[in-house]
Amino acid sequence: MAASASSQRAEVAGSEEKAVVTASAYISDAAAQSRVSADLFGMTLGKANVRDGSIDTALAISDWPRDLDLLIVDLAESADPVADAAALKTMVPGGSIVIGVGRINDVALYRDLMAVGFNDYLALPLGEGAVTRAAERALDQRERGAGSMTASGGAKDVKPRTLSVIGARGGVGATTVAITVAEMLGSRLKEEVLLVDFDLHYGSMMLALDLEAIDALREALDQPDRIDALFIQQVAQKKNDLLFAIGAEEAPTGGFQARPHAAGDFLRSVHRRFRWIVADVPRGDPVIQRQVIEASTDILLITDLSLPGVRDAMRLQQLVHDVAPSARLHLATSGAIDARRSAVKVADVERTLKCKIDCQIPADSLAALAAVNFGKPLSEAAPNSGIVKALRPLVAGLDDSDAVGDGASKSAASVLVRFAQGIKRRKK
Repeated sequence: MAASASSQRAEVAGSEEKAVVTASAYISDAAAQSRVSADLFGMTLGKANVRDGSIDTALAISDWPRDLDLLIVDLAESADPVADAAALKTMVPGGSIVIGVGRINDVALYRDLMAVGFNDYLALPLGEGAVTRAAERALDQRERGAGSMTASGGAKDVKPRTLSVIGARGGVGATTVAITVAEMLGSRLKEEVLLVDFDLHYGSMMLALDLEAIDALREALDQPDRIDALFIQQVAQKKNDLLFAIGAEEAPTGGFQARPHAAGDFLRSVHRRFRWIVADVPRGDPVIQRQVIEASTDILLITDLSLPGVRDAMRLQQLVHDVAPSARLHLATSGAIDARRSAVKVADVERTLKCKIDCQIPADSLAALAAVNFGKPLSEAAPNSGIVKALRPLVAGLDDSDAVGDGASKSAASVLVRFAQGIKRRKK
């Protein structure tokens, strides 16, 4: 009797020490639903949220609970399970374990899913206890900091980012800057970056890169829900291993009118394939302009040193504050007017906009012309250009891994090192 009571107390103590798992599942197969519910019952104390659905159902959820430990999704009906899996990983909390289930029993698919951040993949039909074992393995790996869940801080590394580049006036070089920043970001992060020219009628990005502009961009904006991995592969033109671009050359007589939220829906669909998107935002289409700004995480506003430029920069700055208050706004000066000869000084711009200028981009028409002639980004055609040098700190700031802490400290440290080295040389 005493032994029985002590064993019961031990079981209760063990159950109290074991943390309860918060879990959700979206499964379309009825038998699999029952199996997942049974396997998760003990881990979640019967509170697992198991619903009829698939990975498409999960992708439609915009607000995930921050304490979600485990998510199980059905990939059986997905046309591109790897692309959908990559998109889902950018949406769920960074510490969440994601396990896929499906009918395809293929090692290549398993490896591809692991590469985009899934923790396991189970082929249907599910055996008794298969989900429990997979979840416990992943939870153990998370606790030990191993496996695909590398660290709790790794979530920011997969967060989708959209940088919109906007020129307050024509001629400030917004397209050149967008192309250059995209190429430099890809080289810095060692990941693929997509350029999108949202000026459907008069955009020059594809021309500058010597790539083919196609009409599919208008169709994609009109029906973004039809975008899949195959569509992106066909539409995104590859410039180099890490840089892709999408642009159009619609006839000026075309009467395309973007529907509400078209640009935002398009960007969310394309983020299934690319984490970083750099958008060249048109000045002449206020509807598209507003939608792209609203969907952006980062915005680079470029003005020249002129009264009209500063006036329009103020208006665009207000637009950003109104429609994208959480976006990070970066300010830059550029244009053909030399800052030393301009009647409007950088200090005047900062005082008017009530913000510090992040980047002063010098005029370098020879380097810009060489880049267009070669059909390459400026950072490849003229890596020593003053424009490239001016943009390097800005690109480093966009990289979250170095932007706030390490990057600033490294920059300061490098300045101090050079200063100390100069003192030593003078002493010698």
